[in-house]
Amino acid sequence: MRCFTMVLLTLCLVSMATARPNEFDTPEPPPKPDELLLTDGTLLQGKIIEEREDVVVFETESLGRMEIPRDRIVGLARGTDRAGAITDPDYNSLMFCPTPATLARGDSYFRDFELFILNFGLSVTDAFDLSIGTLFPVSSDVMMVSVGGKLRLLDRSESPLGLALVGSYTSLEEIQFGGVGFVAGIGNKRNSLNLSVSRTFEGDGDTETVILAGADYQGTRRTKIFLEYMSTASLLEDENDDDFHGFLNLGLRIFGARHSFSLSGFRPLDNDSDSLLGFPMIMYSYHW
Repeated sequence: MRCFTMVLLTLCLVSMATARPNEFDTPEPPPKPDELLLTDGTLLQGKIIEEREDVVVFETESLGRMEIPRDRIVGLARGTDRAGAITDPDYNSLMFCPTPATLARGDSYFRDFELFILNFGLSVTDAFDLSIGTLFPVSSDVMMVSVGGKLRLLDRSESPLGLALVGSYTSLEEIQFGGVGFVAGIGNKRNSLNLSVSRTFEGDGDTETVILAGADYQGTRRTKIFLEYMSTASLLEDENDDDFHGFLNLGLRIFGARHSFSLSGFRPLDNDSDSLLGFPMIMYSYHW
């Protein structure tokens, strides 16, 4: 009996040793297809054959090989891209801090900040964005109109550093204020690090230098976390004020191809707010 057992064990070992590897190895999953998301919401899956300046050559099993103009493409991703075709549509800004990126020509958006601050934007060219803001009409006695623009000088996808000029002007009843400055940043649409420095002015002649720094990180296909810091030059230079150190904003963004929802906690950095976690901030946007 012992001999029979030894022979059976030997046969099993020989069989395992001579078996083809894929009989016991876990089969590898099929490669992920490349993806193209079109402006009409169509998601094509197949293979990116070639990327040109004005068109992308794409091939699918059902439609064959096609040349698709760039202005019809919202996002694209190769199969090895873990983020897939979903790109944050609000990649031109975090919540308060802008990035040096501008939207594609013809892209428009609507943003609702804290429910009652409304913002409409349009990308006039690939390098110039224009926006108009107002308040939700809760009262005819309070009117606000705001105009802003961003001119991209260096594209961060083509240069080590992205750079843009920014400016805005706001009229709120009898108060007028605005600012001009620049924003510099590195990274891409998923992960970035940005710095904005603006010189603000008010109707009474007061001026101030405002500093904004922000970073974002896309950890999953549809979510991104972001962190922002805001201060002023006078605050940083004031050695007598040891209690206040600016503002911090930490948030989460959930997005699709056209929709985006951001929720954050806005917190003043001072010695009297140690127990405060943060004021809730929300922003919704829709792109078309």
